[in-house]
Amino acid sequence: MEWLDGGDEQALNVILSSVRMEAPATGITILRTKRSLDDMIASTELSPQWKEYEAWVKLRALLDLLTSQDPTAALAIFDEPLKKGSCPKESLTTAALVLLYFHGVILKRPTPPSILRERAGTAVEMYQSNSIILGIFLEAEKGQGIWGRVRTTLGSNAGRIKDVARRAEEIWMAGWQQGRWQSEVERTRNGLAAAVEHERYDFPRLRLDEKLMS
Repeated sequence: MEWLDGGDEQALNVILSSVRMEAPATGITILRTKRSLDDMIASTELSPQWKEYEAWVKLRALLDLLTSQDPTAALAIFDEPLKKGSCPKESLTTAALVLLYFHGVILKRPTPPSILRERAGTAVEMYQSNSIILGIFLEAEKGQGIWGRVRTTLGSNAGRIKDVARRAEEIWMAGWQQGRWQSEVERTRNGLAAAVEHERYDFPRLRLDEKLMS
């Protein structure tokens, strides 16, 4: 919250306090803080309370961003646990995108637009029903004049059946660019009807399977 309010120094002091370091944020203090945060990440990596682990990763990434103003350095902090698979990947992927979005779009700090576009494009292919990722993807495509990329993402699902949430999101996507919705109305209506029918049929069957297994 301090960071989003433009208070970089206040945000830095909060991070120092999280590992019992005291301001001011000198070079040595920052190095010790990074080491302490790394220790906290390592100690909570296998914890069943994975949100605590994710919180330390986010603090560590924000510290790198505040001290270097380099988004690639912060993203590297997220990439390591994503490779290990030590935390639910969707949540950590979303957190990395949100950090990048806040830095480049909300705070308007210097950020190559391609970084957000590429990472958001990859993430939306993996987690197509995640509305946060989808919203950042659409924001990243603004001004690029590439409706085809959004249209392709809207239509693809890697062979999987689209759920109701995904179909509802397609209505949002179709309205992203003025004048595109009319051509999507019938396709979206049919797809939403199919998704509702599939979930209506599949849910009782799932409950029956659970009873048989128990």
